[in-house]
Amino acid sequence: MLNYDCDVCVAGNGPAGMIAARQLALAGLSVIIIGSPNHQIHKFGETLAGAAIRLLLKLGLRELVETLHNTSNGDNSSPPKVTGNMAFWGTEQASITDAIHDPYGLGLRIDRQRFDTLLKQYIQLKNITHLNANITNLTKHNGLWKITLDGKMLITSKWIIDATGRSAKILKLLGVQRYRGAPLVALYRTCVPEKNISLNKTIISSNESGWLYAGKISEEKWVLGFHTLPKFAFNLRNHASHWDDIINKKSGITDLLGQLGLSADIYAHDVRTTWSPENSGEGWVACGDALLAFDPIAGQGLFNAIYTAIKASEHILSAEQKIMLESNYLKEFQKIIKVYEHRRYSLYKEEQRWLDSAFWKVHQYYQ
Repeated sequence: MLNYDCDVCVAGNGPAGMIAARQLALAGLSVIIIGSPNHQIHKFGETLAGAAIRLLLKLGLRELVETLHNTSNGDNSSPPKVTGNMAFWGTEQASITDAIHDPYGLGLRIDRQRFDTLLKQYIQLKNITHLNANITNLTKHNGLWKITLDGKMLITSKWIIDATGRSAKILKLLGVQRYRGAPLVALYRTCVPEKNISLNKTIISSNESGWLYAGKISEEKWVLGFHTLPKFAFNLRNHASHWDDIINKKSGITDLLGQLGLSADIYAHDVRTTWSPENSGEGWVACGDALLAFDPIAGQGLFNAIYTAIKASEHILSAEQKIMLESNYLKEFQKIIKVYEHRRYSLYKEEQRWLDSAFWKVHQYYQ
């Protein structure tokens, strides 16, 4: 069995894991990042908000940001700037917000796989080791973690970070309970609009069974997502013809974009709210979606990943320096939860047209 020793083991090689690893490595700690060998990213059309871009710049990743602005999203075009929202929510009339009023500036609609690949390139430091394997066992002995990978490798580490996304693999192994919100499934597919293909605003439109999301991802394509309850999502995924009914139900999307040439591939994700009441413990800390996964209506996924990764690394460094700041980390996390839950509830409550619908009954309940 191969043996590795490090100061910090980071489980998960998404944005949260890589940012946390970088910050710790820059502080002089040795870090091992464990990525899943079978992990596939089927996320397109994600928005890197202006606030998230500001965080990357603050971390000294200006070259990464500049590369993102100039990198093709798959058809020799740069990632589209997101100039605001058009929401058909609570009414058939569009409510328009302009990102020019956002103090953090315009966001980018990015290809997540390309973003993750670029981020990995920009965190190449000599004291970071990358491994791709499955964590099969986790124990603690004499204050050190013993992390077994596929029964073939053993990592000994003082700290472990759970950055495994919504699966929260480390928290589950530790027996940490997680809150699970109202059921919510997102179905995503790409499309080619008949008109207004260059529109750079995000379109959000509610209907009786859930809500639609549409946004430009390249010069040629848009992403279309529908967020609904699991049973409806199952039927929609297996009966593609039902998408026409969803799109044409006074959504405003047909008026704006005309007929949509829909792709055959449909990707499904569980996107309900999940969070852990514990964000850290003796020798461990969580960040990103493993700690707090937002309902997409909040639109804060990548910002949350980067921000909590920074806080997780600060927590470890403060403990290493005998500066106990964990109470501040916990208090800040609890504040984020409170603000997020209030915002989510308020947004869903704005829709008053389908109060008897199963979807809106579930999501207008303040949990």
